[in-house]
Amino acid sequence: MPVTMPQVEGISHRDVAVRGIRLHVAEGGPQDAPPVLLLHGWPQHWWMWRDVLVELQRDHRVIAPDLRGLGWSEAPRRGYVKQELADDNIALLDALGLERVALIGHDWGAFTGFLICLTAPERISAYLGCSIPHVWPPAERPSLRRLMQFWYQVVLATPGLGQGLMRQGELTRRVLTVARAHGRYSDDELEQFVEVLRQPDHALASAQYYRSFLLHEAKPLLSGVHHDKTLTVPTRLLWGTKDPILQGARTDEHHRYAPTMEIEWVDDTGHFLPEERPALVVQRARELFGA
Repeated sequence: MPVTMPQVEGISHRDVAVRGIRLHVAEGGPQDAPPVLLLHGWPQHWWMWRDVLVELQRDHRVIAPDLRGLGWSEAPRRGYVKQELADDNIALLDALGLERVALIGHDWGAFTGFLICLTAPERISAYLGCSIPHVWPPAERPSLRRLMQFWYQVVLATPGLGQGLMRQGELTRRVLTVARAHGRYSDDELEQFVEVLRQPDHALASAQYYRSFLLHEAKPLLSGVHHDKTLTVPTRLLWGTKDPILQGARTDEHHRYAPTMEIEWVDDTGHFLPEERPALVVQRARELFGA
């Protein structure tokens, strides 16, 4: 059964063909205003930006696609290595006729944002990343305690198990509930995210996000695959002090690779920072983007 699209005042919807798949795109704001691309993470979709969109569309053209396999975008069986997501969104800019945009990302959307900035820096005027480590991890191996914080990724990546848990819905609820520190989701808000991932193709896509990462991306990342690249896009990261994903994250290892990147810790805030602190995200975006 199709899942009903949530609505946000001023936001319209369309599908865009990109690299052989269909991406759903939520848009708002004046067409001639400075454009901002907003990339969500897992286990969410474009609607996680609802409070940010309402405010930011006053003086920006906002473009919030659903990443492949999530929300109302098509869910192919393959293509979940994160560089594929970056390439999807660079192609989306081409399809929309946008040469250069500001960028906001959260979770996998923020990881993808880094890859876009490194792949096509000329397309991004400034980048605000939320709730994700940067792509230059320290040389030492992560501790067992830190690795245990990512238990859910192994569960999701397990063939059959991850897809089944997505269709059941309880793991999605648990991640959304446990990783949020400021405020809480209502039952209706939780269902907006849970129900989409119950669909068989989207449940499989969730598993593929983490299977692709653990099998093909984690080792190169930890081995320094990006250590030969320098970030030139003006960038600020927002990290919640109570985000379980960021416990133990280092703020002193990036200067060699991202000399102008700033990191700001946000007190009493968990992983879902754009929903926990939307006014702060909008404020920092306007400061960084110059509007």
